[in-house]
Amino acid sequence: MLKVLLPTDFSENSRNAIDYALHFYKDIECTFYLLHTYTPTALRIDYILGSPAQVGLGDNWQVETEVQINEFRDELNRTNHNSKHQFITHIALESLLEEVLKVTTKEGIDIIVMGTQGASGVKSVFLGTKTMNILKIAACPVLVVPNGCLYKEPTNVALATNFKRNFSAEVMMPIRRILSRFKAAMRIMHINEEERLDSIQESNRNTLDAYLGDFNPTYHWMPNFSNKTKSIQVFLKELEIDILTMIQYDHDFFEGLMREPIIKKVSFCIEIPFLVIPVVD
Repeated sequence: MLKVLLPTDFSENSRNAIDYALHFYKDIECTFYLLHTYTPTALRIDYILGSPAQVGLGDNWQVETEVQINEFRDELNRTNHNSKHQFITHIALESLLEEVLKVTTKEGIDIIVMGTQGASGVKSVFLGTKTMNILKIAACPVLVVPNGCLYKEPTNVALATNFKRNFSAEVMMPIRRILSRFKAAMRIMHINEEERLDSIQESNRNTLDAYLGDFNPTYHWMPNFSNKTKSIQVFLKELEIDILTMIQYDHDFFEGLMREPIIKKVSFCIEIPFLVIPVVD
């Protein structure tokens, strides 16, 4: 049974990501873990230091939140109408990042599905800080659902890569599963930063083709515009991509992409989900 972690702050954005996950896995037996965490400003110092003024705040939060998340679970059970799905709730007076790490390890989570921003997110930021931090440290794939993105069965899946790191069967498995389930087309995008691939890149491309060859992937060389994010935007639009996938390599393509200033601007607010696959060395 697939184990899916669904962080939620009860915002419209996180609910939208959860709805997407329920549709995306409608034919799969899943256990969905609804995770809510809270670290009030007043508790970050005073509660930790044992200030008498803060005694009881954690207990009050726990009681109120347990009621809220249980009501949310009951609502999902009423509206989802899917016997393949079950829900488990989890709350913690802890940072989201720390609790995601704990739950992912303890429960053997297969994938995290979350929105791009929380209730306090500002519209001028593409990825909220919490989402960015989870993308950087997650030990399992993370499917990020942009705010307002409605479910659409994927017909075109893309992988953005520079071919500078080798691919493995484990890394490719999440992509293969999507392609197999939805009979989707595979589009592989490379941004032209050089005239031709070097020998290592060629070898890595051949390895990638071996893992995805039975899906008949097509390769697309995109011009390097003012920045990589612009190249990706053009590619997604021209090929009508439904899901973008990227591989998280430390200090490599993904990290470089995340460092580009444009990533935090409205102009890069892509409207499709993107799957980030970690590589655990």
